[in-house]
Formats: sequence, C-alpha cells, structure tokens
Amino acid sequence: MASFEIIEHTADVGVLASGSTLEECFEQATRGLLDITGAWVPGEGERTEIRVEGRDLGSVLVDWLSEVLYLQDARDAVITDIGVSQVNDNSATGWVGLAPRTSELSGTAVKAITYHQLSVDRTTEGWTTRLIVDV
Repeated sequence: MASFEIIEHTADVGVLASGSTLEECFEQATRGLLDITGAWVPGEGERTEIRVEGRDLGSVLVDWLSEVLYLQDARDAVITDIGVSQVNDNSATGWVGLAPRTSELSGTAVKAITYHQLSVDRTTEGWTTRLIVDV
C-alpha cells in the first residue's frame, strides 16, 4: 500500500503519499520530496538522527520534510536511506542516510514545504497525506 505520487499545481509541485502506518506515510512523503529534488540515491550513507516537534500532524510533517531538505542542502548531500521510527500528533523521530553529492541533482530545487492544501488523514487502509512544495 505504501506509495507516493507527484502532482502538478499552479507554479508549484505536490506530493500525495500513503502508507499503512503513519510512519510509512511520512517515509513515502519524504521519498516524494526527494524524487522532486533528485536527491534520492539509495545506498550507503552516514545515519543522521532527526527529531521534530509541532502543534499537530500537519506541522509535524512540514517540520520533518523541512529538516530533511535542510540536511540535504546544508551538507550538500544526497539522501541514501530513510527511517521514520515514531510519529504522533506533536512529534516525529527517525533518521536519514546522507552521502556527499558527487554530481548535479537531476531534479527541481525546492524552496520550502508549504501549508497550502496540506492534509494528513487516516483512511480505512492506513494514512494519506497531500502537500505542496514551493519550487
């Protein structure tokens, strides 16, 4: 069931992601973001822990994705692996694998994760999220 899909949006780009658990849904949303940026390169990398807090699930997701984007950009790295250990209404913990970027990224630069049309919803199959990123 876990999946992500890139969606078009006027002047921006979005991600629809789903998973049987909230953690799996966050992982798929992260994979969608990295698909847009071209920074997803599965393999070996330095494991870097992430912990974010927010006021609700939507803000936790925005903060999680913003932290992944920050780490990728600040360390001029690609993301080699993703693990989301725990997500609740006010926090998320997990990690990403980081490796030095050795070539130009093939994707689109993302300026920010937005709250525009943001949703994180429980379904009969698990969880879905919709988010728009500013490119």
